[in-house]
Amino acid sequence: MPSQEPEIRLEDLPQAVEAKPIETKPEAQKPEPKKGILSSIWPFGKKEEKKSEEKAPAPPISPQKPVEIPIPQAAAEKKPVQVPKSEIPVSIKSVSAPQPAPAPKPEPELQVQMPDTALEDEDLARLEKKALSDEEREMKVKVGIGKSMLGFLAPQVTIEENDVRDLLDELELALLESDVAIEVSTEVTQRLRTTLVGMKVDKGKMQEEVARQMKKVLSDVMTSANSFDFLERVQQKPKPVKILFVGPNGAGKTTTMAKIAHKLMQAKLSVVFAAGDTFRAAAIEQTEVHAQRLGVPVVKSKYGSDPASVAFDAVNYAKAHQTDVVLIDSAGRQDTNANLLDELKKINRVVSPDLKIYIGESIGGHALMEQVRAFHEAIGIDGAILTKLDCDAKGGTALSLTHATGVPILFLGIGQGYDDLEAFDADKVAGQILT
Repeated sequence: MPSQEPEIRLEDLPQAVEAKPIETKPEAQKPEPKKGILSSIWPFGKKEEKKSEEKAPAPPISPQKPVEIPIPQAAAEKKPVQVPKSEIPVSIKSVSAPQPAPAPKPEPELQVQMPDTALEDEDLARLEKKALSDEEREMKVKVGIGKSMLGFLAPQVTIEENDVRDLLDELELALLESDVAIEVSTEVTQRLRTTLVGMKVDKGKMQEEVARQMKKVLSDVMTSANSFDFLERVQQKPKPVKILFVGPNGAGKTTTMAKIAHKLMQAKLSVVFAAGDTFRAAAIEQTEVHAQRLGVPVVKSKYGSDPASVAFDAVNYAKAHQTDVVLIDSAGRQDTNANLLDELKKINRVVSPDLKIYIGESIGGHALMEQVRAFHEAIGIDGAILTKLDCDAKGGTALSLTHATGVPILFLGIGQGYDDLEAFDADKVAGQILT
């Protein structure tokens, strides 16, 4: 059979001719990136287009602008500071060279302090050894045998440092055992040492003279420059005289106030009580009991009321009834309670007391001095009364209080009765401390 050639249709030719211009791309001059086989697939092709779009805007922006900004010129000027790193240690050495000069300044301070602490430690060790020993303790000057032999030839003897060393140690131990602050006991022994060393006394009256000097030194320490006579001060003030009693809890303020009222009434002065302790339970009732026993009127209010208003009403009562003295009680408070100290300041502002008296226990020790300082800073203390001296026969707190704070001691409480309030006598207390 003859081979048949495929028929060519005319309809097919135009389509083939028209297909050629479609394949020719007008943008053939610009080379396009080659697309892989996966680009024909719809999702992968879209991802490649997105990547090209994201990368396209980046190149024209970044290289041009930083080149045109003049900042790199300033940076170029600062670059030499960072580049020569090898020169940095050289400059540090040159700066640190003159600094070793001030280094030796603190050395002399340490050398000055060391001997003082060493002496204090030595003294404390000697006192501790003497306190623990079983030897009989006597406050007497011990004179050597050689000086005793010279005493037969010369009527007077010169006291030296070695003669009074044991005496001063015994005195300091006695003061510490009497609850005297250590800084006060040191001051007393230093004063006595200065007084005794170099003194010439008759050999037969040496111990008597030394005892007299010890008592005098203690009395001088307990005597304040601000001391005054209580009754004279009250009588000199314009009437009514306002007296505020302050102190910690349990010190005996209300009872001491009643004792003061009894003493004032013995001096022919009229008195009124202001029950200013509106905080403590049964404080008002306690004031009323003392008032009934003494025949004294009481100005009071309910518990929780403002104590400043109670004190103010009592002053007005005294003015209206021509009463001589207003005794104002207050709630016991510690020196660390800021709110109660502010309340005390308010009473001080409203009433303006003529006398502000601190009431504290004679067995308070060092804590009592801190309390007096706090109250004195808050309102100003004119005097102090130490209670319960019958529990502290030595009275060492009295010695510490006056010397440490400068507040004079007016009275000492020696019992629960209204007459158990005696005026402070420094010589008497000094004698009790030495016994």
